[in-house]
Amino acid sequence: MRRRLSRPCFLVRRLSGDNAGVRKRSPFAIGPVLAAVLIAGCGGGPRPVPGSSSPAQPSAAATATAAAPAPAATSATALPASATALPAPSAPVQVHVANCPVPASNYAGTPYAPRAAPATLSLPASVSLPGTAQIFGTTFLPGSTSYLLAPKAATCQAALASADGGETMTVTPGVTMIIRPGGIGPSTDLACPYIPAVRAADEAFRQGQAFCSHPAGDVIAQIPTRTTSLYTAVVLVPATVKDPEIRGSGDGADPTVALYTAQAGSDFADGQMIACTLAPAQDTVCAASLRFFLATQAEISTRISAGNLSQMQDTLSSFLTAHHIG
Repeated sequence: MRRRLSRPCFLVRRLSGDNAGVRKRSPFAIGPVLAAVLIAGCGGGPRPVPGSSSPAQPSAAATATAAAPAPAATSATALPASATALPAPSAPVQVHVANCPVPASNYAGTPYAPRAAPATLSLPASVSLPGTAQIFGTTFLPGSTSYLLAPKAATCQAALASADGGETMTVTPGVTMIIRPGGIGPSTDLACPYIPAVRAADEAFRQGQAFCSHPAGDVIAQIPTRTTSLYTAVVLVPATVKDPEIRGSGDGADPTVALYTAQAGSDFADGQMIACTLAPAQDTVCAASLRFFLATQAEISTRISAGNLSQMQDTLSSFLTAHHIG
């Protein structure tokens, strides 16, 4: 059983200052009183993690095997970034946002209550919204709204473990997003099976007792960020493979595609993810959902230059196309 350890300063900063009054906890959570003490001790500042762009980031999976040509094969390799010239920027587009509610019970014992997300969102011109898709939004706490691209006919439910900042959005059918895993343990564990740098951090954090793995059938590719300490990996889980770390995978009918992002140091990591499992007729929604996440929801994206982020999007698109998604 993994130890439940306290959350360090660099992660506590992500929580709203109002969270000190929260009582509801998620698995591996730290207590609200301890969180308040850590916030005070941190002075509101994050643990410093270098984030400046560098001309060339070594691939985290440079020594891994080459990507398999078919979904049933195992792969863990770095994809080359595209050198395509950037197109001229276009104007953002305003789109409707469907509310994805948080149950009122998640706010029990706190001064907060469910509230609707903003009714519209300015969608970057670089992200296209398929005709069968829509944007869902959740306002977890004041000043904390997240967005998810998913099928238009779907239903959405959000969950808040507000004592430690755990935030998730789940769309039925098919799309799950973990915005904040909640607690240093889950944050470090999240991308451990898929990003070598995160696995190294997890092993250091747990003093050699990390237990993260993935099925041999997973197809994994590292997407270079060219930015120090920031990592991204895309994962394809064939329809017949069950990956216990990826919700919706292994249903026997449809493949699952997931995108993991993380910042990592020597003994910590802070991860996010999105996973999509839909019928082939809706694979364009899965592709658009991952692109939208990378462009607008992944926290690491705010620390990556526009040029590098554009190349990451191209590399992600190439992987999805090669595996007949989108």
